[in-house]
Amino acid sequence: MDYTTYTDAVNQLRQPVNTITTAPVISCSRRTDIPRCYSGWLEEKLVAGGVIFKAPRGGVRSVSLEAEAVHSLVLWSKDYGPLLKRPQLLRRLHDLNPFFHFTITGLGKSAWEPDLPAWRESVAQMKRLVKEFGAARVNWRFDPVLFWPAAGGRRTNLTLFARLGAAVADLGVSGSTFSFAQWYRKSSRRAQREGIDYIDPEPAEKLEAAAVMAAGAARLRIRLASCSNDVLLAVPGIYKGCCIDGALLNGLRGDGLAASMARDESQRRDCGCTRSIDIGSYTQRCSGPACVYCYAS
Repeated sequence: MDYTTYTDAVNQLRQPVNTITTAPVISCSRRTDIPRCYSGWLEEKLVAGGVIFKAPRGGVRSVSLEAEAVHSLVLWSKDYGPLLKRPQLLRRLHDLNPFFHFTITGLGKSAWEPDLPAWRESVAQMKRLVKEFGAARVNWRFDPVLFWPAAGGRRTNLTLFARLGAAVADLGVSGSTFSFAQWYRKSSRRAQREGIDYIDPEPAEKLEAAAVMAAGAARLRIRLASCSNDVLLAVPGIYKGCCIDGALLNGLRGDGLAASMARDESQRRDCGCTRSIDIGSYTQRCSGPACVYCYAS
C-alpha cells in the first residue's frame, strides 16, 4: 500500500459514521391543513430545525426537523396555494424527501367546501407541485365521496370522478385514494346547523359506487386505493390504502436510510399506514368556514 492509498484509508476511518439506519416519517398533518392554514408556521419550524407540540392524549413532544434526522415529510392539504407562495419553504422541502396528498373532491366553492378553491384551480396547483417535485411524489385524494338529496332524487360528487381523474392523469399522477364520508357526531351537527342534508348509503350501494370508480380509474391507468375500509377490497381494481407508506417513501429516497415498515397502531383498524409522527394539532383550527363533513374541527 503506497502512502496516498494509506492516507485515504485513514481519512475514511476518521469520517463521522452515521449510525442511524432508520429515521422517522413526519406527517404534516392528519389533524389540520398545515399547508393551507399554517405554511408560515411550518417554514418557521423547518428553519428552527424542530418543533414542540402537544400530543392529542396529553403531554408535550419535541421532534427534530433537521434534514439528516427526518426520513420523509408527508403533507396533506386541500389547498396548496399558500405553501406554493413560499419559495424558501419549497427549497427546504426538497431536502426532506417530501410526499404530497392533495384532496380534490370537485366540491370547492360549494356549500360542502365553502372556503376551498374550485377544482380547476386545485388542478392548477397540483400541476405546480408536479413541476416542482415530480408526479411520483403527489397522490390525489378523492375524499370523501358524498351523497345528498336533490330534486326528489340524489346527487353525488362521484359524477365528477372521471373528469377530475382525467385532469390528474394528464399531469402524470397515477395514484388516488378515496373514502366515503363518515358522519361523526360533530360533522352531523355541523350539517344540521348549516341546513345541509346528506345521505349515508347502505354498504351494498357503496360497493356499487366503488366498482364504478374502479372501472374509471382503470381506464385512466390510475391506481385506486381505499382508505380505512377493507370491505371495499372485494371490488376488483381497488387496493388497500397506505397514506403513510414506508416502502414507497424508501423507494423515493433511495439512499439506504430506511423508514419504519411497522403498522401504525394508533390509527383505525383498517388503516394500512406505517409509523409516523404527526406534528399537527387539533387546536390549529383551519381558517374560514369548515368543510361540512370535517372530523377534525
